[in-house]
Amino acid sequence: MLKACLNGGRRREEHLAVPVTPAELAADAVRCAASGVAAVHVHPRDPAGAESLAPTAIADAVTAVRAARRACRSG
Repeated sequence: MLKACLNGGRRREEHLAVPVTPAELAADAVRCAASGVAAVHVHPRDPAGAESLAPTAIADAVTAVRAARRACRSG
C-alpha cells in the first residue's frame, strides 16, 4: 500500500506547491489516488496557513478530500 503525506510541516513559503487549503489538499489527494496511492496523511491548516488541530480545520480538510474522492469515483 502506498501512502502520501501531502504537506507535512512544510509551509507555502518553503515551496509554492505545498497544498494548504482544503481545496488544494483535495486536489492533491485525487492526483495521488490516480497514481495508485491508497491513503493520504495531511496537516490541516487554519485560515492563516498555520497547522491546526482545531475541529473546524480538520473537518474542512477531511470533508474536502472525501468529497473530491467521491466525485472522482462517480464521474
